[in-house]
Amino acid sequence: MAGKSSKLANDDKLSRDGRRLALVSVVGAFAFIGIETAGAMYNWPNHIMGLLELGIAAVFLWVFIQAFRMWRARQSERDK
Repeated sequence: MAGKSSKLANDDKLSRDGRRLALVSVVGAFAFIGIETAGAMYNWPNHIMGLLELGIAAVFLWVFIQAFRMWRARQSERDK
């Protein structure tokens, strides 16, 4: 019985992590759109825009890595 409750707890954790990744992805996408719009409106220099875009790319890389780790965790859980 303890194995079943730990599996449910792990499923809950993976579900919460998935929702957090979805939220971070959406916020990152809107931030990217906002940065691009603000940069065009206020004529920000290219080096500033590049740094901001690099930051957004880092956010999306983090999301991808976390999603891959979650996928691996689900795969190893299913193999047990």
